[in-house]
Amino acid sequence: MASASEKRMTGEAPHSFHELIADVLYGGLDPSIPGVGGPECQRHLPLSIKIAEAVLVIFYSTLLYVWTYRTLTPIRSEAVEKMRRREDEVGGVGKKIALVSLCLVFGMELTYKIVTRQLLFVLNPCHAVTVIQIYLLCVRPSKWNAAVLRVMLHNLFGALIAVLFSVTNTRELPGEIPIYWIQHVLILCVPAYIIYLWGPLSVESLFDWSWARVGLLAFGHYHHHFLHPIAELTYVNLNCVLCPMPSDPIGGHYYRAILIIIMTACVMTIGKLYAALTKLILRMPQTVHSIVIEANGEKRSDERKKRN
Repeated sequence: MASASEKRMTGEAPHSFHELIADVLYGGLDPSIPGVGGPECQRHLPLSIKIAEAVLVIFYSTLLYVWTYRTLTPIRSEAVEKMRRREDEVGGVGKKIALVSLCLVFGMELTYKIVTRQLLFVLNPCHAVTVIQIYLLCVRPSKWNAAVLRVMLHNLFGALIAVLFSVTNTRELPGEIPIYWIQHVLILCVPAYIIYLWGPLSVESLFDWSWARVGLLAFGHYHHHFLHPIAELTYVNLNCVLCPMPSDPIGGHYYRAILIIIMTACVMTIGKLYAALTKLILRMPQTVHSIVIEANGEKRSDERKKRN
């Protein structure tokens, strides 16, 4: 007997409220498209490998949690006060433009997902990051919000991967593909603007790796304890937790174990590089201004010497 998920994948009409909800969430998915989902995708990995991976993830995340709990650098109240003063000085129209742009793009994504009956895909990490960025643009700096910003920064690599290995084979409606690219460009640009708004103290120092580990824990929990159970129940390949996409360079039965290693390296490095590059760019106008002032001072000094 076919399960509810299999019925939705085969296109059968819903006969109950439960099936109607399932139809809205993932009834529009076509399992014949590689990597989207379906029974074959759900059975890509043997049960033995799934159990071994679960044990490995629990052991790995427990060690990481203990290490992070003991070494996490706190966010000080003085830093929060400086962030608030900084936002009062530079916040304005730019913040509203960034907020409205994100809301419009995310609203378009929700509309496309509802129309195509693929609403479950809004749980993918890039949409979750978009919601977090909308939240950060709506709130004032605080210890909690600065922590949210730091964790989000260390999960930006997902948008970068989505740009480098884009998956647009299921987007058929007019404007779907452009919205995909606009959303991911915004995801990569908005955090830099938030750092500009709140100042350099909103992110940790370059060699403080404790918040990167928090970001790694958040990434692992979201995928293995939230997305993976939903994907197993619905046969929907949320963020490739059931089977690899055709564009993925890694395949086979051990692709998730390999991805754990790769994603760990990405979380620990890309967020750091992003924050460091953003700070460098934000300091450039001040550096250029100082150089110009110094050059003008030397020029005036030379002119005075010539007069004397």
